Amino acid sequence: MANAPATSITLLKGLASGTDNARWAEFFRIYEQPMRSFLQSRFPSVDADDAIQETMVALMRRMPNYHYTPDSNGHFHNYLTGILKHKAEDALRREARENGKRDRLAEREETSDARSRADMRGEPEDWKLAAMNAALEQLLSDESVNARAREVFRHVALMHEPPAEVAAAFGISRTNVDQIKRRMVQRLSILVSSMTAEE
Repeated sequence: MANAPATSITLLKGLASGTDNARWAEFFRIYEQPMRSFLQSRFPSVDADDAIQETMVALMRRMPNYHYTPDSNGHFHNYLTGILKHKAEDALRREARENGKRDRLAEREETSDARSRADMRGEPEDWKLAAMNAALEQLLSDESVNARAREVFRHVALMHEPPAEVAAAFGISRTNVDQIKRRMVQRLSILVSSMTAEE
């Protein structure tokens, strides 16, 4: 880890003795920027905040059993880098799985859309628009749907705001935004289908 700070044996012993908030706050203040720099240089596509948070959680679990003996198990910053690297690689694997799922879902949605368009041929355009608007109004007023999910969907799908900005505004990840949009689109599609079937 570049620019790794000198290891404080006193600090490490304090961390190992328990979950003292002051000690962990001091540790985070010292090591946050080196961890962030490492992630930006080695894993630029990974959400640094998430990886650092997961690393801190892992450290809190491991420190009671960690003994600082640099001659035998290496320097602490190497130990820390190993955990951070593992968490970043986990994030990349999760992202790859999610991307695969999104690609498969997109293919199914395209097929479903094509079938819907074929089913609706010959229907007046104003009826299709009316059905969509009615379904949308019903979805956004449905109190059984999580209020935050409705607002996220409104911003990203109706107001066409960039997903990354919506994620930041609501304090969630870009993946969460995509998942919410996908679920809401599926609900909307079901509502529209039920309305057109009734007609």
